[in-house]
Amino acid sequence: MGELTPSQRRVARALLADYPAAGLVTVAELAAASSSSTATVVRLARALGFPGFPALQARLRDELSVRRSGPVERFQLSASLIAGNGLLADMAGVLAELARSVAATVPAAEFAEAVALLGDTARHVYLMGGRVTHVLAEYLESHLSRLRGDVTLLPQQSGRRAAALLDAAGGDVLVAFDVRRYERETVESTRLAQQRGAKVILVTDVLMSPSAAHAAIVLPVRVETPSPFDSAVAGIVVVEALALGTLTTLGDGALQRMRAWDGLAERELVAD
Repeated sequence: MGELTPSQRRVARALLADYPAAGLVTVAELAAASSSSTATVVRLARALGFPGFPALQARLRDELSVRRSGPVERFQLSASLIAGNGLLADMAGVLAELARSVAATVPAAEFAEAVALLGDTARHVYLMGGRVTHVLAEYLESHLSRLRGDVTLLPQQSGRRAAALLDAAGGDVLVAFDVRRYERETVESTRLAQQRGAKVILVTDVLMSPSAAHAAIVLPVRVETPSPFDSAVAGIVVVEALALGTLTTLGDGALQRMRAWDGLAERELVAD
């Protein structure tokens, strides 16, 4: 986003608001939806490295096919990528590359804005994930609750989750995790949070959850591996970086809270 012109950013935002469907219409329709010109749409496609808009649309169709695939289909496509007795070493290399890729896929400016929001103790922070990504929300909550107050991990039950979000006020923060295949309840929760004036931080995969339409900040990561299961490694990197950034932002206040937390937890630890 930082490398685009203001008019190109309008088109990009319109594309992300209904990704990838918004890019599968005509040039004129996307231009109208983004209050820009057809020439701007074509320039955006070229700025993204495509020779023209048709090539961008072809890539979007490919992504749509991948988004709809489940673990079984992905395994049938990728089982040949790891063979022999080197599976552990091969997977370690794949996952290390996913961890390194975070620096390229997550916009630095949006990450910094997310840290600033999480480090603002005047804001209540809500966290949520889906069937698989709930563990990432739990992991971030375990860090943030040691650093600051007013941190709530939303329950997985849809009714209780919606009820909890009714307490969200303007200026509060919802951190949502949603990777392919995307969950309708997450989309609805982010929409509700946005309607109530909360800032939504979305951690998603690079194919983009529909929840991006309701997010103020989008932190996309790669999840693909030769396994049928998407990887959480890049998501964990983002979680730990957000936690460290929040600690740095809060400074001494967070350190004092951590000392108090450690004092309460001492009786649960194994003595030396």
